Amino acid sequence: MSAINLVLLICLSLASFIGQGWLLAGPLLNGSLLHKKRGNHLLQEIPQLILTGMVINYGLVLVLHSLEISLFTSLLLGFLGLLGYGISLFRYYRNRIPSTATMNKGLGAVFVCLLFLGPIIGKPLTDWDARSIWFFHAKMVFTAGAFSQNAGWQDAVVKMFSHPDYPNLIPTLAAQVAQLVGFWNEYLPKLSLFFILVPAITLLFSFARRSLSFFLLVLLLLFSINPYFWNGYMDGYLALYFAIAILFMGKYVQKSQPIDLTTSICCLLILPYLKNEGMLAVMVGGMLIPFIILFYKKSIKLHKPLSKNWNNCLYWLILLLPIAIWFFYKKQWGLVNGLEVGSAESLARLVNRLGDGSIKTIFTNIGNQVDVSLLLLGVLFSATVVWKKFLPVEMIPAVFAAFIYCIGMIVVYLMTPYDLSWHLHFSIQRTLLPVIYCLYVASYYLYSQIEAALITDYIYFGGKLRWKKSKTSY
Repeated sequence: MSAINLVLLICLSLASFIGQGWLLAGPLLNGSLLHKKRGNHLLQEIPQLILTGMVINYGLVLVLHSLEISLFTSLLLGFLGLLGYGISLFRYYRNRIPSTATMNKGLGAVFVCLLFLGPIIGKPLTDWDARSIWFFHAKMVFTAGAFSQNAGWQDAVVKMFSHPDYPNLIPTLAAQVAQLVGFWNEYLPKLSLFFILVPAITLLFSFARRSLSFFLLVLLLLFSINPYFWNGYMDGYLALYFAIAILFMGKYVQKSQPIDLTTSICCLLILPYLKNEGMLAVMVGGMLIPFIILFYKKSIKLHKPLSKNWNNCLYWLILLLPIAIWFFYKKQWGLVNGLEVGSAESLARLVNRLGDGSIKTIFTNIGNQVDVSLLLLGVLFSATVVWKKFLPVEMIPAVFAAFIYCIGMIVVYLMTPYDLSWHLHFSIQRTLLPVIYCLYVASYYLYSQIEAALITDYIYFGGKLRWKKSKTSY
């Protein structure tokens, strides 16, 4: 495939996702995308539309049972939605000029996205989970020409090694890429990874400012585990979107802008489409959001926020429909999770392991994974205490999310039907990434406060040296 065709494929796909996303998000987001400060939130608006469009596209594949028909339908809906979105942007920017800050942030996001494009499509699928689970599922769908029972989900051999119960958003996108180009190889279907990475990078750059704290945020969240963004594993994407969801929760606590909470929830709802652990992440986020609304925003009467945001709630429920359809298919096709979480046997294993010393083994392995992120947080916490600064409240959701998610993973390991040492050895470095990333988010908010206190202007008034605190803005 030539470079021009590759660029056209990427642009056409992203434009289709934006258009499909607008068809759902445009009417249902309660005008939050149409307010006077819309230009300041464009880098949150577009990623939400892309993610929404991906979910709609996935739902069409599940319902229509044909890659060819679903592709045509997605492109048609995408064109109609993109037309409506273009009209909406024209009306908004007709008498306005996009801010220089937004344009610079957008260019930065594009540059970083292109940095990842090379490794994503330039490195073949080599790792076991990538070849034998995620992209093997994609090849099954592509070969069958449809996401249906005929793809081989119930085959005994597939059940032995390929975990056919896993979520299939990325495999479905990969199958569609192969359908568009007309063949399967170990490179081009990985464009599905690029598509899911673009919204995440764009959302991160909505925090962009000339500061070391933003550089630290990008370095930790994008480049500390960068191979996980192109090797075909889903763990890096799960951790990244979970961290971004928690990041926007903290921003909502700080600035009280509804678009931040909407962005956080959108990132949370994409997690069950990436990995089964995404359900645990959604539960954690579902526990934190009411806490934030009730205690930080003092909204004691729940019926008021619900009555004012019923259309947002409807939008979020619609986003969950494709995962509900997949759960229905799994039940109909007899696809069960190999961990047997929640069964009587798993509960018995949990009780037994609590008394045989397994918990110590789990804690040791967890400590080996989170030691660096905890050390970073501890150093920044100590610096805050030494300089007698208040702890930023926006870091609290990140700390609680890390703790609760870690407890959830401990419970999962206690219930595992596999040999515990083997399971920990081959998975703990991946499954703890969401915990590590949440600790990085907490460190970012801590360092942002320290930076705001240190980066000051020295101004003399009447011969006296005074401190002028620099403003922190996104």
